[in-house]
Formats: sequence, structure tokens, C-alpha cells
Amino acid sequence: MTDVQKILNTLREKLKKSGQLGIIAVIIVLGIALLTIPTGGDGSDGGNEIPDSAAAEQAAEEMPFSLAETERRIERLLGEIDGAGRVAVMLTLRSGGETFIATDKTYSDRGEGAGRDQTEDAVIIGSGGAAEAPVVIKRGYPEYLGALVVAEGAGNPEVRLRLLGAVTSLTGLGAGHVEIAPMRQRTPTPTPRSEAN
Repeated sequence: MTDVQKILNTLREKLKKSGQLGIIAVIIVLGIALLTIPTGGDGSDGGNEIPDSAAAEQAAEEMPFSLAETERRIERLLGEIDGAGRVAVMLTLRSGGETFIATDKTYSDRGEGAGRDQTEDAVIIGSGGAAEAPVVIKRGYPEYLGALVVAEGAGNPEVRLRLLGAVTSLTGLGAGHVEIAPMRQRTPTPTPRSEAN
């Protein structure tokens, strides 16, 4: 038996004799509970920061789906692929993202033989102020139908393959539903020359 175990056993025996073992157990449980309660106030969260990726994921879950924002995010990512150059993306949807909210159904009798009425109201959380929101049960993500990517570097087969792989990974589309096309070369507009006299 180690010294720590001997000390704990001696302490346990003394507490049993004095009848205060239950009180000590309650104090320990309350102490642990207090340690798990987050504190607020000065803006610091005591080192319990949410990692950037988790915070971004949480923010994405709270925001409604935006096709235009998704296209912009994909354009920025694809533009970072070596050799891609400027990129434009267009996505088409088979179905949009759906949000399912909790509802409370109420039934009431209309009278003898007249049947029942049913009302269905959204379950709202909040304290009665501007922060009220419906309880979201499930979010359905959009289903993509196709994608068009126009990129400066799409003439290079290696770049084209990397762009295709990125888009199929991000959207879940098969390669047959993604078109990668080279971007039209812009010709510089001639600047007017001033003639010297």
C-alpha cells in the first residue's frame, strides 16, 4: 500500500467516525460542478476557446445556405490551385437545403361527431426578446445537379484534372456532371498614344 493510499484510508476512517463523510462528498461534487460552469464577463473564456475550424463549422450550421456564397468560396479555393489562375464557378441545384424545425401539435374537439381540429406551431426558444429562434431539428444540405468551372489554367490537362478532383470532392458530383473549361484570354485594350509635335 502506498503512502497516499494510507493517508486516504486514515482520512476516510476519521470522517466515518465523525459522520461527516456525506458532507465532504457533497462539497466535492459541488466543487466539480462549479469548475464546469463557464464564466463570462471580461470577454475571455478562460482558455476554453473553440478552434477556428469548429467555430467556422458552427457558424456555417447557423447560417442559411447561400448558393452565391458557396460559389464564391469554391472560386477562392480553386484559384489557390497551382496553375489555375482566375476562376469562375457556377453550381446548379437539384434541391435546396431544407431546415426542419420542431413543432408543437395541439388537437381540440369541435363537438360531438364534428371531428377534431389540429394546430401546429413552431417551438421557439428565447426569452421573449429579439433573440428568439425556432428549434432546429435537422438541416438538409443541398443536392447539386451540376457544376461549371471556367479557369485561366484549364487548358493544361494536369490543372484541369486537379480542378475536377476538387469540385467533385466539394460537391459530391460525379465527374460527368462537372465541366471544366478554359477562360477566354483577355486582350489588353490599346492605350491611346499622344502625338508629340
